Amino acid sequence: MRDGVLYVRALELDAMEVQFVRGIRMTEEDAEKIREAAEACDVTLHVKAPYYLNLAGDEKNVAMSFQKMIASGRLAHIMGAETVVFHPGFYGELSKEQTMERIVENLREVRNTFIREGWKPRLGIEVMGKRNVFGSLDEVIQVCKRVKGVIPVVDFAHLHARGNGILQEPEDFALVFERLAELNLDHYVIHFTGIHYDNGNARYRLPIKKSDLKFEPLCEVLLDKNIDCTILSTSPIMEHDAMYMNIVFDRVKERREQRITREAREAKEAEEKAKQAAEEKERRDQEKAVREKEEKKQRELEAAARAKQEAEDKARREKEEAEARRDAAAKHHEKSGVLQTDDSGRRQVQWGEYKLYKKGNRYQFMKAKKEEYSLVFKVPEGKVVEPNHQGVPMLRDPPQFRKPTVIQSDDTGRRQVQVDEYKLYQKDGRFYFMKEKKKDFSLVFKVADDKEVAYNQNGIPLLRNKKD
Repeated sequence: MRDGVLYVRALELDAMEVQFVRGIRMTEEDAEKIREAAEACDVTLHVKAPYYLNLAGDEKNVAMSFQKMIASGRLAHIMGAETVVFHPGFYGELSKEQTMERIVENLREVRNTFIREGWKPRLGIEVMGKRNVFGSLDEVIQVCKRVKGVIPVVDFAHLHARGNGILQEPEDFALVFERLAELNLDHYVIHFTGIHYDNGNARYRLPIKKSDLKFEPLCEVLLDKNIDCTILSTSPIMEHDAMYMNIVFDRVKERREQRITREAREAKEAEEKAKQAAEEKERRDQEKAVREKEEKKQRELEAAARAKQEAEDKARREKEEAEARRDAAAKHHEKSGVLQTDDSGRRQVQWGEYKLYKKGNRYQFMKAKKEEYSLVFKVPEGKVVEPNHQGVPMLRDPPQFRKPTVIQSDDTGRRQVQVDEYKLYQKDGRFYFMKEKKKDFSLVFKVADDKEVAYNQNGIPLLRNKKD
């Protein structure tokens, strides 16, 4: 066995499970020599207790199992092993609940003996690979929770077999560790090998390469979750698969580091790209802001210029209109016979027997002055004097500045276009307002949208193009 430790180190492995599975034939002196070799080679030891244990059996089976576990524990302590791995037992004729209670009770006694003797190794309950054997993952977890100091030994081949091929992807292995998380372990002891199984039961072990249970997904989970563990090969070609697992682990680790390096590089490149894009966006935004500010300023200047021009145009038009009103009013006064103050003297505005008076802002022609009315000596600028339908004079805009009232066809009915006593007619594409229809002239019932009706200086309506 001492040579086995040296062999393990020669293979550059650092853990070994001492097998008592078919019986304990080691002396305490041999155990001491193994301890010295393990310490010298820096190899961690674990002990596998005999296979045939049943802590759920009858009194005789339990006593025999107790003796084997105590013997294993004593030698494990002497050789400095960390764990005594054991199979818990069988359901037999007991229910699962009864089996649990019996195993917990008897395991506590084994644990207490370890404590009384001062032995360092922990008791490791192995996950079993057959459904009629106590030791499912959930049962192992419950035992560890109920018996303080007992840890699980996670045999992934047994888990895979018991689940009828359940471990395929990294997520499947990760789920196992998620279920074990409630035990708050700092370190895991793991068994790994290939396995042949049937209907949820392990039949025999296989070399890893010949099994559908692959080691790579487990390596990915161990690395991704930074899980501290000892992996013990239980393969039929134990040393070969131990070396193979070392190679696979290093390969997965290297690929993972390459992936992490690549992802870090890509992340850095993406960050730099995002930074450059952000800087470019900021530059474009600043340029846009400056451009928009300049454009806004230009629009404001143009708007101010337009407003100024419009104001000047409006003032000019108003001035021209005022002058035109004055000229039109002056010409109208010459024809209307209105008397008012002029170069020949001061006189009150008079038309026929009516004179013009004012009260506030209101003008009125009257034959006799009324109280609170004042005399008006000049026709207001831009106004003319004309009689209304009753022959009474009144102040009005010059004819060409009045807005005609147009009667024409609309939703209420069909009517010829009419303004005052004039009606609209058409001949050869030309339009005429007349009081009476003439030969070859046709009636017009609607003013065209691009036309408007206005008065000429004589007060006769005419049709002209609309002004912009």
